[in-house]
Amino acid sequence: MLKQDRKEMANAVLKDLSAYKVCAVCGAIVDRSSETCPDCLAYRFIEDENAVSDKALDLAVKPQTALSHLDLEE
Repeated sequence: MLKQDRKEMANAVLKDLSAYKVCAVCGAIVDRSSETCPDCLAYRFIEDENAVSDKALDLAVKPQTALSHLDLEE
């Protein structure tokens, strides 16, 4: 995933924080309607908008260090 793609994804999340939550196991940002994390299959989430915002900001500036389900689809 390109750095610009990560910034665009982070901006989309920041525009609608209430639509997302953070996986408590791997830290992935997922759609609020997800019952399990698509990356690690965990079912525990942090739904606090401040946590989602913090993760989105990290997504925008930090380099990717792990594979996600999106990387495997390509």
